[in-house]
Amino acid sequence: MSVESANAVTAQPHGTAETAARPFDVLGKVYEDTYAHLPEQLAAIDWLLARLPERAKVMDIGSGTGRPTAERIVAAGHEVTGYDVSATMADLARAQVPAAHFELADVRSLPDTPNQWDAITAFFPLLQMPRADLDSTLARIADWLAPGGIFMFSTVPFDAEDEELQWMGQTIRATSYPAETYGRLLRKAGLDVVHEQLSLFHPDFPGMGAEEHLFLYAIKPGGPAVPAHALAGPHPLPETYRGPHELNQHGWLGMEARFERHDITPVVDALAVNRKVLDVGGGTGAVVREIAARTGAVTTVEPHAAREESMHPLAARGVTVLSGRAEELPVGEAEFDAAVATWVLHYTDDPGQAVEEMARAVDRTRPEAKVIIVQGAPDNELIGLWNRTCAELIGEARDHQGFLLTRAARVLVERGFKDIAFTRARVDVVFPEPGPEAKAQAAATALADFWNTGHPRLAELREVLLPTLRTHFATGTDRFNDDAVLLIARPAPFADR
Repeated sequence: MSVESANAVTAQPHGTAETAARPFDVLGKVYEDTYAHLPEQLAAIDWLLARLPERAKVMDIGSGTGRPTAERIVAAGHEVTGYDVSATMADLARAQVPAAHFELADVRSLPDTPNQWDAITAFFPLLQMPRADLDSTLARIADWLAPGGIFMFSTVPFDAEDEELQWMGQTIRATSYPAETYGRLLRKAGLDVVHEQLSLFHPDFPGMGAEEHLFLYAIKPGGPAVPAHALAGPHPLPETYRGPHELNQHGWLGMEARFERHDITPVVDALAVNRKVLDVGGGTGAVVREIAARTGAVTTVEPHAAREESMHPLAARGVTVLSGRAEELPVGEAEFDAAVATWVLHYTDDPGQAVEEMARAVDRTRPEAKVIIVQGAPDNELIGLWNRTCAELIGEARDHQGFLLTRAARVLVERGFKDIAFTRARVDVVFPEPGPEAKAQAAATALADFWNTGHPRLAELREVLLPTLRTHFATGTDRFNDDAVLLIARPAPFADR
């Protein structure tokens, strides 16, 4: 069966919820130890978190011990209510995931709550009910989802009803359908099935053989094209773009050696199946070098002459450098299978047009087609520092990276890239100078030059930064969080997965 309390929310066909709960009351934590690291379930949770709206309301059917599903979803800032028929499982879940709410209940006894849930997860909980109940439960789940809501479902597919099985040393009676039936049932209930996957799992439990698992992801039509994701915040968003930041090569070079970037690897990993990639704003070449190493070649467009010139030696590594602006890319229609822009939109005059151009350059009929945009996270410490200390001093509007990400997502959806996912990537800026005061002085110089080189009030910027920097480094840290958000847009969910 698998993760969480595989049969824990249903009663046996002619029995009671207590009968269904008995195996899980016996197994308790052993069940979690056996199944909680199921790769396909962890991937499903990641997929869900990349698409949930901010502070989503999530139902977890068969919540088991609360791990991994409820634990990971509440950690991402969402509200989770779990239901399970096993008192042992419910008690474990309450102890292990106190931020979620857990109730002892059979899913069939729950009241109808139409259009109330942003997501419902059901990882292996519907295996101990008659087919008539299984059919009606799936239909009710579809009704409970809000428009745009997501249903994450998994089961063990087989063609039998009320069949006696030995599982983890327990005797149970189970019911299921052949794998192909479940997609039909969800579509009949009005959901769009966007992912179906069969896999084999080998439980690490004495006497158990391989299990076939089925995972389905489905979406209820009618939701917003771009949900208000927490990583595209903070919300509410500004109504207009603040205008571009100044990009200065000297200031950037002074910071580059200080970056510890963990945003490049997920970008390159997302391009694993792509072979014709366009990069917008090649900069110093840090990203394009890695893309070319993975894909064999990359074309980058760079508007700044000094940066363009500095990348020409990368031609030997498969990097083609073109001169041009993001808002008017010098490439053909549908010439590439992917386009990437890392930390670029806030330097453009018209970020919406820049994203339009990226979408134009990608052939979205290709199954691997995607657009990847990297900008700052809503809790990025450096952006917060600039907003608090520098914006007012130099008379500029505050920066809002979430505005750029949301604007990009909306443009991409309009251009047919309808599957929008947001994920976080760690980036640090490190100041290894000895002692808090040396770190603060180095950071004031580096940051002021990075943000506003040549500004007539540059010396004042450095001075206004120092008190905050001294307080920050007095804690013993040597770094600032400069975290990123990856927006990955595809024409359809799991087009290349």
